[in-house]
Amino acid sequence: MVRTIAIASGKGGVGKSSVSVNCSILLSKLGYKVALLDADFGMANCHIMLDQKVDNSLHDVLENGAAIENIIYETASGVKLIPGGSGILELLNLDASKRWQIINALNPLKSDIDFLIVDTPAGGSDASIEFAAACENLVVVLVGEPTSFMDAYSFIKAMYLEKNYARVSVLVNLSPSESDARRSYNSFKDIVTKFLDVELEYAGWLPNSSEMKNSILSRKPVVLQNKPNDKILNKNFNDVAKHLENLQPCSLTGIQFFSS
Repeated sequence: MVRTIAIASGKGGVGKSSVSVNCSILLSKLGYKVALLDADFGMANCHIMLDQKVDNSLHDVLENGAAIENIIYETASGVKLIPGGSGILELLNLDASKRWQIINALNPLKSDIDFLIVDTPAGGSDASIEFAAACENLVVVLVGEPTSFMDAYSFIKAMYLEKNYARVSVLVNLSPSESDARRSYNSFKDIVTKFLDVELEYAGWLPNSSEMKNSILSRKPVVLQNKPNDKILNKNFNDVAKHLENLQPCSLTGIQFFSS
């Protein structure tokens, strides 16, 4: 059975794709067969972070009838990358039938992978909500500032009201310290649980690290670097990956990846 996890954010610029890439690699290093779906269609960049040249993407599945197996890239990290396509206008405004087509297209991978990590589009668009709701677990990435709180709350509210999604993990990124991350999480949890009947789980925190920024520039994920200088970053990424490994699937209805 494939376990499906959406990595989402209420706004861009909070490190969602970095979390998706590095956690996918760590799950692979734990011995799982992992596929990473870059569902940030039209603005996809996971292949850049993985330093993977791509010639085909989900655009070829939608428009040219390509089989999903023919657009998967076996990256050097061990992760199977399913690129969403970058700079392709048609992918920016997918209708419901196209989104369903993509979800259904992944069915042939059911016996080949243990985890599907979905890097969803930032924000609360229909595509963001539909692809997140198609996963049995959801991790929302936020940073400790009011605008991030507001946008993350709006996204969780939409998932709850529209998809009955009632359990969400929260990862605090770019934090100056563990205590600051905990305060941010507790403050955010108070806001969410005051107005929504949603259970929140603490997925962990990641520091505001220059090493992370350098890893993106060098196109080498930080968890693959032999001697990372930021030991807190390395440890915390491993803790987050363990959280993902131990998540219990939510009981959901509606269209989902790998469901009959």
